[in-house]
Amino acid sequence: MNQLRGLFMKDWTIIKGYVLLALLLDIIIPVGSATLFQAEFYEGLLVFSGTVMALHTLVPIVLLSILFTKEMDRPDIFFHSSASIHKINASKLLTVLFATAISLIWISALTFITLLFAPDLAETKNLLPTGTMFAAGILFFSIQITFIYYFYLTIFYTMKSKIGGFSYIVTFGLFMFSLEMWDRFKTTELYATVTNFWIIPIKESDLLTNVSRGLMGAFETPGRLPIGEFLISSLLLVFLYFLSSYLFEKKVRA
Repeated sequence: MNQLRGLFMKDWTIIKGYVLLALLLDIIIPVGSATLFQAEFYEGLLVFSGTVMALHTLVPIVLLSILFTKEMDRPDIFFHSSASIHKINASKLLTVLFATAISLIWISALTFITLLFAPDLAETKNLLPTGTMFAAGILFFSIQITFIYYFYLTIFYTMKSKIGGFSYIVTFGLFMFSLEMWDRFKTTELYATVTNFWIIPIKESDLLTNVSRGLMGAFETPGRLPIGEFLISSLLLVFLYFLSSYLFEKKVRA
């Protein structure tokens, strides 16, 4: 545990400056955009804040790239670390997700506090459940994206020592090919059978309907919670993580 805590503090020291920059942009972008564009200020603030919140799905990717770039700049330390690959991964994944959560909470709180001064306060209160679950959906989706990105990051570093700069092209090509194959697989009866075995309909109250709409970043159809799809996606992400860890340990750190 002490070793993991030390790794976490090291990674946090590397990215804390970028996190402070993100917190600053969380204020400047929504407020500045709502002020500059010819629209009602509070409506514009809500739109641009939602856009910035959605962009948080990319924050873990950026931070993870920064962390691994810094590590690769000092291979004499990184490759000969006594920490296991799982501790190294846990530190980096927890660091970037923790930073993303901080930024999401920050912009959500600032948006809600600003909207308290809006003329129609009742409408703002109605937005609170949806906004909260929208932020939770963004964080959930960012976790998925982070694990997938780590897999392709491992593929990239595995090939970089062999083909150099061409690894960027090959990795991107593999990513696009995988997206195409996944889209085709999602249209098959097998995928429908596997993912539709446990669906919870949401019809009981307006609050639950708002919550469902707020989770649109994680689930495609509001009014239903596809638990089976969630479980299958989680198992796939776990598989990608262990495959990535094995490749990184055997091919990159070897």
